[in-house]
Amino acid sequence: MKSFVDKFVADSSRFEFLLLIVPFLLWVFCFLNFFTGHLYLEADAISYADQIRFYTDNLSKGIFPLWDHAWLSGTPYHFFLRRIGDVNPLLFLIVMLKWFGVPSGNAYLIFLGLYYFLAGWAFYLITRFLLVDRFYAFTAYIIFLFSSWGSEIFYNYIIIIFVPLIWFFYFLLRFWRSPQKAYFLGVCLCAGIIVTTYIPFFFLTILTIFSFLYIFFYGGQFLDFIKRSFNFFHKNKIFTGFCLIFLLVSCIPALLFYKESKNGEFVLPNRHMGADVPSAVAVGLENVASGDIISHGYFDRLFDDHTHLNMGDIYIPYVFFLLILATVCARSNKLIFFLLFNILALSLITITSASGVHRFLYGHIVFFKFIRNIYYFFWLAMLPMGILLSVAAFKSLLTAINSSTNKPAWLIYIIVCHLIFILFLCTRQGVLWGAWAAILISLFYFFIYFFYESKISYLAGFLLLLLAVFIQSIQVYGFLDKKLFIMRQSAVQLEHMYQKFQKTKLDLYYASNWFAILVNYIDPQVLDDYRQHQFMFYDNVIPYNDNQEFFKTLQTVMAADTNIAFLSSSESGSGDWRRNPVAGPQADIDPVASRKLTVLASDTNTWVLKAHLSESQFLVINDNYDKDWHAFINGRQARLIRANFSFKGLWVPSGESRIVLRFSTPGRYMFHFGLMAFFAGTFIYLLVLLKKALK
Repeated sequence: MKSFVDKFVADSSRFEFLLLIVPFLLWVFCFLNFFTGHLYLEADAISYADQIRFYTDNLSKGIFPLWDHAWLSGTPYHFFLRRIGDVNPLLFLIVMLKWFGVPSGNAYLIFLGLYYFLAGWAFYLITRFLLVDRFYAFTAYIIFLFSSWGSEIFYNYIIIIFVPLIWFFYFLLRFWRSPQKAYFLGVCLCAGIIVTTYIPFFFLTILTIFSFLYIFFYGGQFLDFIKRSFNFFHKNKIFTGFCLIFLLVSCIPALLFYKESKNGEFVLPNRHMGADVPSAVAVGLENVASGDIISHGYFDRLFDDHTHLNMGDIYIPYVFFLLILATVCARSNKLIFFLLFNILALSLITITSASGVHRFLYGHIVFFKFIRNIYYFFWLAMLPMGILLSVAAFKSLLTAINSSTNKPAWLIYIIVCHLIFILFLCTRQGVLWGAWAAILISLFYFFIYFFYESKISYLAGFLLLLLAVFIQSIQVYGFLDKKLFIMRQSAVQLEHMYQKFQKTKLDLYYASNWFAILVNYIDPQVLDDYRQHQFMFYDNVIPYNDNQEFFKTLQTVMAADTNIAFLSSSESGSGDWRRNPVAGPQADIDPVASRKLTVLASDTNTWVLKAHLSESQFLVINDNYDKDWHAFINGRQARLIRANFSFKGLWVPSGESRIVLRFSTPGRYMFHFGLMAFFAGTFIYLLVLLKKALK
């Protein structure tokens, strides 16, 4: 036994790896029903799973998706690319799993679990860096792992942002202590991944507050850090230049997206309502208030009623609160105050309904006009910093106990703290037996700490704290499982989401600008029936003026499949309009069946068609128009026109014609593939440098 304890306590990477893997496997067991498909992703996690699946499915075929035909009759995919962070090299894990025959849904869930493990690993490394001893790093790791962050990944998408964010701070801390190429490149790669998302402003806010407070608390060290950094940059000019180029290139997708968001080709009506910035992704102030950290009631079940825990509710193992309570009388240090002030600063921003800080920032700092779910600051920074603060205070407590000559008094103090927490829980309702067990196990740990030699108590600490956290968490998440089984909330369909129209007006989140207008004037059922016809040939094409009467006419024509297509008078000319008095009353709603049209090839960005017509006719593709779509007939560029208000149309000559429709330009695709290769190559380069640094 003593030999085993000695080996365990020894600074061995093998045992350290075990400290990470065993709790992670226990966490997987808590959420096994999600990984086996018995429970489904919810809320935003559904949409993000679908978007990542769509993206990786296309990548596995060698296609970079820039358009999505299935999303509300077709929309540019740029918005979704920014949401998922398309250049993240770790997304290739899903592609690789698919190549090995793993189904799309399973591949995504494996990615999601491993991605969360990466977040926990980085948090462990940061705690180990700051507090040195792996016992405290392990304590922070298990509290974080089993907190409601673990359920949030099945409910939300912020894990996609959180992983590069937390690794950024790990590499930054390592570079602060020891300026090396590996750590600086890690900082740049993580920053580059974050910048390519459409909401890098959470990261920018957290980093700004962190930097100001760091200068305030560690001013002398900051100046030394700046000096050492300049020396590093001077000695590694070529490497520094490469990193700066990487960061500049990383900004291009976000800048292109911001430019496109002002062009009016796509809209986010609910998000943009009340915004005073022309970009479609800007958010009105009242919309931000809906993301207030208090208004959602996420803290309502923090101490009781865990039997009715909902996805999104905040749960933190009670060991966290016991540590906070027990360390009230411990000596504070600079790190504790630094973390505390970071949390307080972010709290003032997230409490939008009770603090004027956010309103001030919204009015004076432009990027706050793009942040909607302001409570994400809790998940991205406040919760991890709070856990780190509690463990730092825990270390301070144990240090004080070890140096004290009156240890019985400390033991009495620890017992009293546990009794206070027990009395507090007695006033709450629906406290689970796992919570009581966690408190007793915590108290048992402190008894062992006081009465046994350090090596035994050290090993017991790992086992007992893990047991306390796991016992409570497995019961809490077990009730969550039962509730979700009963509710049977909407599943993540592993096929692409197809948004059905309802009998009421659509509540559009993201759509083509023209389609968003159209759905407000055309009966949803009529429009849904019309959209079932992918291609339609017309003989009569007439202009229209935008007014209320036109939409009534358009609805009548759509409902009857009348042989008339409409072009905007402001976007077309007399050469585009024609009437054929001898043509039949009905449009050809299935030219594939009538053999006028053959689909030779198609993917998310392209159609290749062959037409065989006895006379010239107007082809309408019931996929939304966008100025970046281009048409070619027999190798020559053809005029593509917005038809029937929202869709694509073009004249096809008589005889046999080869029609190619392509979204965007070859240069745009080359850029995206090149950027992916650039990020993947940089990631591999980082791994090589890290291997050298570890040696």
